[in-house]
Amino acid sequence: MKNLKNDIVYTSKRTLDLGLNCGSEGNVSVRTKDTIFITPSGIETASLNESLISEVDINGNVKNKKKPSSEILMHLNIYRNRPEISSIVHCHSIWASILSCSRKKIPAFHYMVAEFGGNDIKCAKYATFGTSKLANNVLKVIKDRNGCLISNHGQLTIANNLNNALNLAVSLEKISKQYFFCRLLKGTKTLSSKEMIKVLELFKDYKVKH
Repeated sequence: MKNLKNDIVYTSKRTLDLGLNCGSEGNVSVRTKDTIFITPSGIETASLNESLISEVDINGNVKNKKKPSSEILMHLNIYRNRPEISSIVHCHSIWASILSCSRKKIPAFHYMVAEFGGNDIKCAKYATFGTSKLANNVLKVIKDRNGCLISNHGQLTIANNLNNALNLAVSLEKISKQYFFCRLLKGTKTLSSKEMIKVLELFKDYKVKH
């Protein structure tokens, strides 16, 4: 448990170092069995330590008197419906947030879109932060993906461990910046569904080998 909390603190501070969040933005969580460890509400990430990490059961009951992130419902909704997922990283990174304001998905303009599990990166419909409506909107677009944009808000990535979830957050920020500039160019092409199917199959092999 202590190591998990340390991992959350480390990952949260890495989002600051990498420019994916600032202040108390974003949130990070890990699930082990039916317990979720998640960053607290309203705490500056730079001053975060393991004693401040909230513990919540799968039904949302706080177990250690530490108020969880305002986005706890979003995390719980994913964990309840994606049992293979054990880590979530949510960021307000610049380029992903900019794209999220267009409320449009990122198409297959680059084969690395496949890293997120499909032939596009979807954008969840807007809803007020911290609400069950937002939690449901995010679940709809991430049910068969491991990353998404959140309208007028930011990005979210999920994985089987925090390191992979953080790496996906970095990748989503990078690909958001690339797509932003590609949209400014005339004649930018997207890959066909047939080609993306081949790429997705190759990604399965890559993950098995690595």
